[in-house]
Amino acid sequence: MIFSLKCDIVVQVQMLDGEEKAFTAHAALPLHTWIRLDIFFQVSEAKLTITKILPGEMTLETNHFFDFRQPVQFNDTSGYFVIGGCSYLQGFHGYIGPIRYYRLGSKNVTNPLSPIRMLKELDRLHRHCEEMRHVTEDYLQALRQNRDVSRDVCESYYGGLKRKFGHRECAQTWSWDQQRRFNLTLRLLEEHQELIKGLGHSRRHLVRLGRVIFQDAVKTISKAEESDGGLDLMSSVIEQLQVSSCWGHQHSSLLLATLLLAGLGVPVDLEQGHVYSLIGAVSDDRLALMHLGYKHMQGLDGFPKDQNTAYGYYANIGKQTSLDRDKVQDSWQTLTEHVHLNNDDELHTQTGELGDIVQYLKHQADRGDVESQKSLARMLLWGSNGVEKDIRAAVMWYARSALQMVDPSAMYDYAILLLKGTGVKKNRTLGLELLKKAADMGSVEALNGLGWYYSNIVKDGRKAFRYFELAAQNGSRDGLFNVGVYHLNGDNPDKPDSNETAAFHYFLDAAQLGHVDGAVQSALFLSTGSIKGVPRDPDKAVLLLKQVSEMNGHLGFMVKDALQTYQRGSWDEALVKYAMLAETGLGVAQHNAAHLCELLDHSSACQWRYHNYSTYNHIPQEAGLLRMGDYYSELADMVKAIDMYSTAAVHGSAEGLFNLVMLIEEGYEVPDIILDQMGLSDAHNVSRSAVVANLLSRCRAFEEGDVTPCSLVLWRMELLRAWRDFTHSSVQLTLACGIFATLTVFVFAVLLRTLLACYHAQYRSTSQSSERHNEPEPSGDEISDSPLETRTENQQQSYQPTAAHNHLSVQKTSDLIVTVTGVCACVIFLMFISHLL
Repeated sequence: MIFSLKCDIVVQVQMLDGEEKAFTAHAALPLHTWIRLDIFFQVSEAKLTITKILPGEMTLETNHFFDFRQPVQFNDTSGYFVIGGCSYLQGFHGYIGPIRYYRLGSKNVTNPLSPIRMLKELDRLHRHCEEMRHVTEDYLQALRQNRDVSRDVCESYYGGLKRKFGHRECAQTWSWDQQRRFNLTLRLLEEHQELIKGLGHSRRHLVRLGRVIFQDAVKTISKAEESDGGLDLMSSVIEQLQVSSCWGHQHSSLLLATLLLAGLGVPVDLEQGHVYSLIGAVSDDRLALMHLGYKHMQGLDGFPKDQNTAYGYYANIGKQTSLDRDKVQDSWQTLTEHVHLNNDDELHTQTGELGDIVQYLKHQADRGDVESQKSLARMLLWGSNGVEKDIRAAVMWYARSALQMVDPSAMYDYAILLLKGTGVKKNRTLGLELLKKAADMGSVEALNGLGWYYSNIVKDGRKAFRYFELAAQNGSRDGLFNVGVYHLNGDNPDKPDSNETAAFHYFLDAAQLGHVDGAVQSALFLSTGSIKGVPRDPDKAVLLLKQVSEMNGHLGFMVKDALQTYQRGSWDEALVKYAMLAETGLGVAQHNAAHLCELLDHSSACQWRYHNYSTYNHIPQEAGLLRMGDYYSELADMVKAIDMYSTAAVHGSAEGLFNLVMLIEEGYEVPDIILDQMGLSDAHNVSRSAVVANLLSRCRAFEEGDVTPCSLVLWRMELLRAWRDFTHSSVQLTLACGIFATLTVFVFAVLLRTLLACYHAQYRSTSQSSERHNEPEPSGDEISDSPLETRTENQQQSYQPTAAHNHLSVQKTSDLIVTVTGVCACVIFLMFISHLL
């Protein structure tokens, strides 16, 4: 079924004999109207019913009949369904509602327009925007007619008098109802007269004005969280964004969808969020297309999970990304850099021209270092690392690095700029010379460049194909894609027939290396399954396109803008920008939005929303997985917690492995499918402790440092295992007990002997002391040299050596006990260590 340029419907069928026939239903379908089409086939007869849904719940039904005179072939197992445009036929600008196909026919056809409220609101908003554009155009027309005469143009004297004193008529341009309903629109036009004055193309300056309103709205939203009248302020912001959306600035549509779906400052309204999502996407806005593709890919926020619908959105943005990459000089494009706000090392790389990295590179580049010159050139060409785009400076550094004739990649980069005339005057002679020299020095990309030169400039297909093949065989993604194109178009000199299967495999190989066009082409084949030997796989097609869409330069520009806003200290404003980017499915934006929500303690639950969303990506964010694992653990939902931790572990997270080990030790079971993903398919045949030890060993390999959580837990486990083995060894346990008992007896005996010796010495000293006290003391003038006195003095002199002898005996005993205890402990320790090792 095809629409003609006059909005008639052409129905084409194939007859049983293979002949193609068609008929035209002269319907002249109206614009801005929901139209339901029902087509019925019965052998050779066709019936087309057209139902127009008019304002006020009215419908108008028209029937068209046609007889093909011979049976129509019904074979829905051949080919594939396409809703909207395809690579062979352009689609129309509008919306397609629900579609139902009755393969075997049905007397009662049920397919209502749904969801009816959302689609009616979509219709109302489009009519409102159409009327707003008319009001705006009338205002601009009046502004052009009444503006002052330019100083550069001479005006007739009498014309000035007529304009000054002549009769003036002031016709009412808008009705009172229009002035009431579009009061904000007229006020914004009046406030920004200087911005729109003098521009000839109304749509262009309206989009420009819409961008200004969008930027003001972002700043206002960032202040609403801390404002007392936050709801009133947000209501005013919503109205301004609606005006900006009607004027064609579709980032405003995406921001409206973000606020309404996430509940940032306003109550959650999924219906309105869906409406503005569709309004942005129908205008081919890149971020809006990514947003809807992501929602349908994952089935989030009330959008049905449908990979075919997601493919439609991602195929559009994929094609736009392919075209955008050829517009290097576009100031609204930069590389998409994945910088996490909680990573100081990554933030340090984004300090711009005044940062240490760029200053060091400039210093080294001035000294002739080729690698530094190449790095500077790439930064300036794509505006990466916080550097502003400067094509001329980039070309200068490319030239300086290439003309040293020592680095093949530098020579290739500069040669491509010369051949395409990007930022420099075309010079095919020098470009070809550099390509050949780089190819001789081993540059694989230079081989592909030579193929491009002979294909597009010399028009020598055979020679070009030979270079493309050489590049492809050496791993060049551009070479792989170009060989695929030759196979697809049948331009292979050796096999001139078209070979879609071979082309698909070349495209897929190129896509897996990050080639944008390769992803777009291979996704097309995967989504249709129209190639022999290639099964239909819409999931893989969507994943390929999502990856390349995140390389879009316009997305990169928005990411860079959000990062620079954060670096300026405007965290609330950065949160709004990152939240909008997070709705497109960009993992780093989701991580940063969640991080800012936590830092700012936002009143909404946006940190959990975006942490959760980041776990759905093909490469999930580690922080999101861990935080959601903690969140589910607090809710006692251990199944989901284990799923989060194990996914983090599969992607190399040490903390994820550690948390998973802790849950296993607490007695929770890990599903076999998760263990299989981690390479533990035989885990059910081994003990739980062996699985835990395996996981801890992997965790230890991911950690940095000597003393880490996983290393400590692993050491604890090893000690427990060694103790268990030691206590279960009857020989060693008996020996250890015997050593301990012998040691105890020995210590007891030595201590007893020492105590007895001390007691005996003390007793003797006490007896001698009492005898001494019983003897009479001599007077001061008596001098006696009797033998009795001499013996008493000897006894007193012998008292001191006895005390010293007792102290020495105790010390020797202590040393002996310590020595014997140490020997026994060493023996037992060596026996324990034998189990630990």
